Amino acid sequence: MRKLKPAIPLAEALVLGFLAFVPLKIAAQEAWSLQRCLDHAFEHNIQIQLGQLGETSAAIGTQTAKGAFLPNLNGNLSHGYNFGRTIDPFTNQFVESSAIRSNSLGLSTGMVLFNGFQNHLNLRRAKLAQISAEAQREIAENNVVLTIAGAFLNVLFQEEFVRVAEYNRKATARQVDRMQSMVAAGAAAEFDLYDVEAQLAADEANIVSTKNALGLAKLNLVQLLQLPASEADGFELVRPSDQDLQRTDLPSSPEAAVAYALGSFPEIRQAQLQVEDAFIGLDIAKANRYPRLFASYNIGTGYSGASRSIDGAPSVEEFVLGSLEVDDSTSYDLIAQQEVYNFITTPFDDQLSQNFNQSVFFSMSIPIFNNFSVKSSIEQAEVSALSAQYQLEQTKQTLTTSIESAWADARAASEQAVAQEAALVAAERAFLNTEKRYEAGAATAIDYADARTLFDNARVNTLRAKYDLAFKSRILDFYMGKAMTFR
Repeated sequence: MRKLKPAIPLAEALVLGFLAFVPLKIAAQEAWSLQRCLDHAFEHNIQIQLGQLGETSAAIGTQTAKGAFLPNLNGNLSHGYNFGRTIDPFTNQFVESSAIRSNSLGLSTGMVLFNGFQNHLNLRRAKLAQISAEAQREIAENNVVLTIAGAFLNVLFQEEFVRVAEYNRKATARQVDRMQSMVAAGAAAEFDLYDVEAQLAADEANIVSTKNALGLAKLNLVQLLQLPASEADGFELVRPSDQDLQRTDLPSSPEAAVAYALGSFPEIRQAQLQVEDAFIGLDIAKANRYPRLFASYNIGTGYSGASRSIDGAPSVEEFVLGSLEVDDSTSYDLIAQQEVYNFITTPFDDQLSQNFNQSVFFSMSIPIFNNFSVKSSIEQAEVSALSAQYQLEQTKQTLTTSIESAWADARAASEQAVAQEAALVAAERAFLNTEKRYEAGAATAIDYADARTLFDNARVNTLRAKYDLAFKSRILDFYMGKAMTFR
């Protein structure tokens, strides 16, 4: 059996109570109990599915808020070529080449050291959003339960109408057979037969009308269950007994129900969470007055195709600087030597180690003047907090009004049910008396039809009052936090 949170008893209470609809013996596997309807609705209803997605989204938001406390880490890689006269990125010297390759590699990390405790406030806010999303999903489930239960009882109500209409048609058909025999025997005038035949035709039309109403009620329930409309014709429900629908122990006042609902209903919890969220928003707005402190750390290295290094030992080369004349016939060449180096492009691995670098930075941002944006955001947050408080009070008032109305409706339905039962007994007695008189020839067909109409109206009103009391009293049970039961 599908259960909701203990603090939100509506769906659970309705489910437990309406389980009384399920008899110990199941005559047909296709019959739908209220429990089966609710289970199917919980699985397929779009509003509930949206509520579940809202919870998932809120959980993701909490994960994001927790991540704000951690430092970030990013890597960077680059590969490119410079053409013509350019500055070597590692020697900062001008070089000229048809193409100079360069690469850079690095890691960088940074984190917020202080931002007016905004990260802590955002985390609290995210956790509140999770609880609020759960409450919203529970509200959706409760609404679905109420809607399904109402539609379920409406189908049962319309089935009762069909049974009453079919019973009336059978009773009238017996009168038609009886009148036909009397006319054939000359004991009654033929126009008396016309009157009962007209009543039979009206009963046939009433059967069509009630079956159409039943079909529409089934279609409504089938649509609420997200089933194909084609299944409405063969859709059957498990019926409760008359004893299961009876209810006489209504509370003398709505105060207990009001006290319970104001302390545990998801609508109240959600409104309270919105108030708390609004005040957190106010604290976040005030945090913009504080300075912000950031820290960052970077490591990196790189490669440049213009970087050169000596290849091996240098060679010695001699060259003539000039000549020295001692006299007219004697001169000496001045010989000099120089080391000649062979340069090659510095290998990639060597450059990675040679160009390795690190940096650590701390920065602080101090708000001085921001075009009144901080002041305006604080004032707006104060308005939002006050609005959330008013909304909470409005929610409490609305819920209190709903409970008081439900109590008044249930009390009125109880009194109406008692009155209709008495009216039904009187109408049935009058009809049976008129029927006997009619069969004895002491009453006309019009008298019989009038008595039948009064009896039919009394039966319809009694059925309506019975189902109305069954539903409204169980709604009051829900508001009082009781398990809904028909036993």
